[in-house]
Amino acid sequence: MKLAALALALIGCVDQGPGPNKKIDPSLVASHLLKEVPAGVTLANVDLDGKLIYVGNTFEGATPWAPGATLTFKSYWKVVKPPGPGWRVFAMVKGSPNTADFVNVAASEVEQGHPVSIWKAGEIIEDVQPITLRPDWRSKTATVFVGLIAVGAHDTGDRMRATGANVVDRAIVARQLDVDLSKAPPPPGTVYVSRATGPIAIDGVANEPSWATAASSAEFATAEGCGESVGKATAKLSYDDTNLYVYVSITDTDVFSEYKKHDEPIWKEDAVEIFIDADGNKRGYVELQVNPNNTTFDSWFVGGRAPSGEVPWDSNMITAVKVRGTPDVANDTDQGWDVEIAIPLVAVKGRDEAMAINIPPHVGDRWKMNVVRVDKKSGGKDVAATSWNRITCADFHGLDRMLTVVFANSDGTITKKPDPIVGEGSGSGSGSGAGSGTAVLPLHP
Repeated sequence: MKLAALALALIGCVDQGPGPNKKIDPSLVASHLLKEVPAGVTLANVDLDGKLIYVGNTFEGATPWAPGATLTFKSYWKVVKPPGPGWRVFAMVKGSPNTADFVNVAASEVEQGHPVSIWKAGEIIEDVQPITLRPDWRSKTATVFVGLIAVGAHDTGDRMRATGANVVDRAIVARQLDVDLSKAPPPPGTVYVSRATGPIAIDGVANEPSWATAASSAEFATAEGCGESVGKATAKLSYDDTNLYVYVSITDTDVFSEYKKHDEPIWKEDAVEIFIDADGNKRGYVELQVNPNNTTFDSWFVGGRAPSGEVPWDSNMITAVKVRGTPDVANDTDQGWDVEIAIPLVAVKGRDEAMAINIPPHVGDRWKMNVVRVDKKSGGKDVAATSWNRITCADFHGLDRMLTVVFANSDGTITKKPDPIVGEGSGSGSGSGAGSGTAVLPLHP
């Protein structure tokens, strides 16, 4: 990154002061007042008005940095002369020029417990700053800037004069890091579904390694207009070349359904319902259901929410249920039930064989779907519902309320990985081993 471009990027940035100070344990401060700079610090050696030397920094955390992830950034300040009152440390993170990507870093505990006004000549201060990148970060790089600024001031001219190669508008270019945008958390209403890392046996028990890395929901949200369900429900999703896998775990003190025949109206009592509009155009979608008796129902709907679907259509899904109690005895004491489902990918097309979707889905492909838990309370006339993405009680299908499901790699990223180069090796000269001692801060072209 050119320094001239960085100067343009910093114009208009507002430095916000730290929040209210909290009581800091003196022993914490003492542990960060050092006698010498530790080995491994990336050096900058920037002079600030003859009073301070910004020696350099280190950071801890996974790189490339990912939106929403936190790195622990440590700056090392050497005091030549006491700066005196009226100054504070500032730190901020900027994205690429001409973008809105910006993070203002609040005062650290070290700064609050040992403010600039009491810094003494000869001190070496290790300032520890946990920095979280915004979840909606869009730049491929993130540059950390630090420096000193007058208390209560905001302009670049109010910063303490800094001189050195890595200085822009009196701000020290402390570190520039690459950002892996493929690991950005999904926006609200979106879930990245990781590819299964191995086989999944449909037995009602989610104990395979693939479930440990599967996309997982928060506790299902109560449908708008519905009463509260008994207990809670959560779900997981995964996939492979053949199936979409769904696992739902429900706590319930009275698990019950009288229905035991395929395609009976099992939605009238306890059940799990899955709705999939694979191409997202609302012109055709499938509805799949399982109840505590492991009874199933499936139907194909054409043209949005019709009075009834095409019930004779069969998805050929495979299901297994584990009930912690008695599934067909009402008004007793149960603990809940779990259901595991393998939905053939081809089934999501319903009767529309020409549906324009990839089978199996490619990394980055998007479908629309939702997972709903139906609960009928003992002695009640109506059912209640909760779901992964919130629906209304008036319409459990809720095509406009579906999740956006994005198919991902097994590590949860949504960037297509390049095909391996045949014959490519990893000889002893291919690595980039880390050396010991100090490193020099690189300038970025």
